[in-house]
Amino acid sequence: MHISRVFFKISDVVNHPLRNYVRYGKTEVVKDLVYGEGKYGKMDFYFSRKYADGKMPVIFNVHGGGFVCGGKRYRSGIARRFASEGYFVVNINYTLAPEGRFPRGTRDCIAALNALESYRGEYPFMDTDRIILTGDSAGGYYAAHAAAVIFSDVLREKAGIEEKYTGTAPIGLLTFFAPFNPKKCLDNPVPLGVTEDIGVCLFGTAEREDFPFPDAVTDVTLNVNSDWCPVGIVAAENDMFCGGQERDMVNALEAAGVDCRLFTAAEKGDAHCTHLFPFMPGTPKIMAFADGFLSFVSGKGDSHE
Repeated sequence: MHISRVFFKISDVVNHPLRNYVRYGKTEVVKDLVYGEGKYGKMDFYFSRKYADGKMPVIFNVHGGGFVCGGKRYRSGIARRFASEGYFVVNINYTLAPEGRFPRGTRDCIAALNALESYRGEYPFMDTDRIILTGDSAGGYYAAHAAAVIFSDVLREKAGIEEKYTGTAPIGLLTFFAPFNPKKCLDNPVPLGVTEDIGVCLFGTAEREDFPFPDAVTDVTLNVNSDWCPVGIVAAENDMFCGGQERDMVNALEAAGVDCRLFTAAEKGDAHCTHLFPFMPGTPKIMAFADGFLSFVSGKGDSHE
């Protein structure tokens, strides 16, 4: 058993009731829709019939868990929240490391996105022409890396991702407390060697000189171009896992002329993935930023103000 899996499994079990106890009104959930092979190739849909007369922008959510743990069930709370606001939420599982080493998570994201087309007939209110990629922590990285792959065939080929995204380009990317190059997380070691173990699980090594992929493939900031959709970034002033990486991403987006909005969580207690806890004092400000960004990219106007 990898120490990183033990660490994040304990976090999931302990924090699950604290993160997901709020139901946010009447939302429907359709669980375990198949998009790929095996136990990981499944996704859940969250939506509210209140908005079914129109077209709901899609929030495509990728869970965190240090690349090695977690699952869609542990993000049911935030999925319900966005669904109650009129979004069609697609909450996915992806193949965890070490079974699914980089870039398997990105491959799974692309496969799940492409699979949405096959469900449009059953869910005609799902607007796949307005997809917003989002995720927290490791999931935020995979959402960002999937965006980079969608907007760059060169990166897709270098990363060895055979399946090409076939849908309409995403209209937005919203990341919560995400690294933009997992290698840099090794520069922020945490007790018990958790970050080093993540490196071994995700890449087969924690030694930079032995990494099987260059930064040109793993670093999202090196793959930003002018074709990108608008990006919203939530980061914490104090983040033990990936603190500081948001600045490189903002610089890359600004240099490419991409609309970019950054929110730095700095309330007392704000840290990695604070937004998942509804009772934390900093969460309302974080989610107000997220709501504003989602309204902006989806064209929902003042509905979230």
